[in-house]
Amino acid sequence: MEVKRMSFTVPYDEFGPEKVIIIKEPSVKLMGFLVIDNTAPGPGKGGLRMAPGITVDEVFRLARIMTWKCAIAGVREGLPFGGAKAGIKADPKRISPERKKLLIKAFAEAIRPFCPQYYISAPDMGTDSSDMDTFVKAIGDRNAATGKTKSLGGIEERQGATARGLLYTIMYVLDYYGVDPNECTVTLMGFGKVGKPTARMLYERGFKVIAVTDSQGGVYDENGLDVYDLMKAKENDGTVLGYLRKMKDSHPNAKSITNEAMLRLKKRTKNEKRIFIPAATGGVYDVETAKEIVADFIFEAANDPARSAEAYLVFHRRGIIDINDFLANKGGVVVSYAELNRLLQPETLLIESVERVLDRILPVAEDRNVPPRTVALELAINHVKEKMRERERLRGY
Repeated sequence: MEVKRMSFTVPYDEFGPEKVIIIKEPSVKLMGFLVIDNTAPGPGKGGLRMAPGITVDEVFRLARIMTWKCAIAGVREGLPFGGAKAGIKADPKRISPERKKLLIKAFAEAIRPFCPQYYISAPDMGTDSSDMDTFVKAIGDRNAATGKTKSLGGIEERQGATARGLLYTIMYVLDYYGVDPNECTVTLMGFGKVGKPTARMLYERGFKVIAVTDSQGGVYDENGLDVYDLMKAKENDGTVLGYLRKMKDSHPNAKSITNEAMLRLKKRTKNEKRIFIPAATGGVYDVETAKEIVADFIFEAANDPARSAEAYLVFHRRGIIDINDFLANKGGVVVSYAELNRLLQPETLLIESVERVLDRILPVAEDRNVPPRTVALELAINHVKEKMRERERLRGY
């Protein structure tokens, strides 16, 4: 019998991770990971991702982003969440619904001792509200996840909360810098759970969305795409390329475009303000790419889109305002708090959180001439350190 050895390394520091759990269940061919990064502010909050190439290192990076995301949302008045993340190694597009349910159930049963005291789940890439229902049923506690269906205590506002939080962030930032939305063009990488509703809401508010890509390709129209038709194309064909294949007659000026070409898409006029929204997987840009991206504003709907922190310094030197991942896409955790606590006005909480946090960050970043991410990270770190000191005092060590 062949013995396969598994080796991995997860970096650690004073913040965490507190627990790294590898789940392997041969009877159902399950491989999964749970990283609980820091629980000083409260239970680790983070989604359950399902992807064929997921690794424990990726889950750790996402868990750390969740630590900062929950912390920045918790600055002043606070959300009582720490950071965590979970992942199951499987391709949700290639397995049956029954197989997916089996994997999530087995994963949940394996990590039951940690839920919800140390970990509270949520939908993420490759999972949805029905998967969260499966998860909490297997745990035996409705508080083990947010983003559930209404029948198990979920709330309608949780669906699309990340996209709505991103929209409020975009509107606030443009207003802060005195930019007219009518002067903006939008390019968007990723047309899924966050990208699609974000594009729709921007389109409904008069923004000109000129380019959108997904995992199979992209479409571009300098006069603006019809996002409603783009959504139909995605639903019918599984890709935005359906906009070209089946709607060419109604959109004769639309062309195909790659991610690389979209990042470098030149502006047509001097007054045009370009908004770029990475809403797909991580690792979209490195330092060299950051030197060439055509944008005035970047709003990171995806987690971990930069391959290194130096990319943010490049953006700053070029005068690009980058609102980074844990600052831009925290809407989900804010509304998750409302779901767990049965709050009656989750949208008000979401808007207040966006305004409160950005109001503390943007003026300071301007005064110090640093990227907004620098100030946001400092605030998040200070918040977590304060909670860690409180925990030490309570424990007595």
